[in-house]
Amino acid sequence: MIRSNLLFIFCALTALTIASTASAGLIAYEPFDYTANTRVLGQTNPSTGTPWRLAAGSGATDTTAINVASGNLTPPPGLLPAVGNSATINGNGNLSGAANRLAFNSGSTGFAADSGNTIYYSLLLRGDSLSGSNSTIGGFFIGLNNTGDTATTTNPSAVAARIQARIDPTDSTKYDLGIFRNVAATAGATSWSGPIDLSSTHFIVASIEQVTGTGNDIARMWIDPSPSTFDGPTAPAATQTDNTTGGTDIGAFSIILRQSPAPFFTLDELRIGTDWASVTVPEPASVTLMMLGLLFAALPMRRRSA
Repeated sequence: MIRSNLLFIFCALTALTIASTASAGLIAYEPFDYTANTRVLGQTNPSTGTPWRLAAGSGATDTTAINVASGNLTPPPGLLPAVGNSATINGNGNLSGAANRLAFNSGSTGFAADSGNTIYYSLLLRGDSLSGSNSTIGGFFIGLNNTGDTATTTNPSAVAARIQARIDPTDSTKYDLGIFRNVAATAGATSWSGPIDLSSTHFIVASIEQVTGTGNDIARMWIDPSPSTFDGPTAPAATQTDNTTGGTDIGAFSIILRQSPAPFFTLDELRIGTDWASVTVPEPASVTLMMLGLLFAALPMRRRSA
């Protein structure tokens, strides 16, 4: 029994080391562990120490559409259970100005125009309703904005690696996801997914590669990537890619949640990082707490066997 417990401890410590190393590129982790039925707006993210700020023009009259929801989403196999609560985007989809932004120190991330670097973000996502959307281009609900830690009085205009959502043109009971550079979405773009069922939870990863040159950055998206790729040194082939040309490059960033003509969503376990592994492995603090709990649970067995 003692040998068994020692082996358990060794495995647990090894897992902790792997998680810590793999998450070295993690910029921010957002489990939405705030009081349910409150706004995301104004909440302070514990990993960055910065608040979620309004990112909307003067015509945005509804700033309550992005809220903290009670409970969390159940991730697909290969991911640890979510912690905290979750967030919902479920206001009137035509109020495109209502958005929240969480900012970071982009200078510490290597994020700069034409740098050749790539920024990733991931989240759990569940489609809840098709209300307020359309079957052409819908609207984007998350992406990387080009402003810092300040509130704005104008609507977001520059958003890279934006995930757009719409009602599927061939099946009005489902929705599509599309990934776009800092360019306007088009209905016939090849970066749209196929139809996705409502009420099912998916693991989504998106990225923007800052290619040297003007208007040629590459946006990518992965829908339910294989767990065998998690913690890998490089990202697998993307599910959808936008490598069109045009638009402008962004050299600073924050993550933005936006109420738009997209379907209504619940999202959870948001991560932003500088590499694939940092957004596809468990957040270090969560892993540590889980492993410590298991270690303490094992101690009575060791005492009984003595």
